[in-house]
Amino acid sequence: LNTSRMQNLFHDCSVPIKCITIDEAHCVSEWGHDFRPDYLEIASFRRQFPNAVCLALTATATHQVQSDIIQNLHMKNPEVKTASFNRENIFLEVKPKKNALNQVLECLKEHQKECGIIYCFSRKQVDLLTEELQQRGYSVLNYHAGLSDVQRSKNQDLFIKDKVRIMVATVAFGMGINKPNVRYVIHYDMPKSLEEYYQEIGRAGRDGLPSQAILFYSAGDV
Repeated sequence: LNTSRMQNLFHDCSVPIKCITIDEAHCVSEWGHDFRPDYLEIASFRRQFPNAVCLALTATATHQVQSDIIQNLHMKNPEVKTASFNRENIFLEVKPKKNALNQVLECLKEHQKECGIIYCFSRKQVDLLTEELQQRGYSVLNYHAGLSDVQRSKNQDLFIKDKVRIMVATVAFGMGINKPNVRYVIHYDMPKSLEEYYQEIGRAGRDGLPSQAILFYSAGDV
């Protein structure tokens, strides 16, 4: 938004700016990770168009996140609309982590030839699990911030186009992913927060069909 090319376009009198819509608006809150600095600049962009309506959208709208969005986007007495958090087509399951690899393999047997995402806490765990599954003949790739931009983009593209069925990833994967046929999301490790968990399971069942979210936990997660 701050590049001269875009600024020239936005301030062209033939292109009136009447509405500014921010998707994934929770990124202006503490959940934002790498995207947060850029999202916080949106407030200064809004000031350039004081008469434009502003619409902020997110699936992770806890009271704290709502407050942060209102404050960081400089909204004054906004109308807040909140839908249900219940994703009726996703079956949520929490299991004690006993032998995580075997538990994952059991789940993959139930979802043969279906697409899924497995989230791990660390890059090392992502790589280890990816290698283990590849050796067992599964169609799987990895995704985390330690890979080059080119490799990450390539792996994501192969997954979106159904050339690869399973993606093992850290939280770096999934922002803006709109793949409709993800049938399961497995949390190999405990997520950092409830907001993070909710964002990640929401990548399953975008087509409205029955899907599964499995979370493995252990005492070590504490």
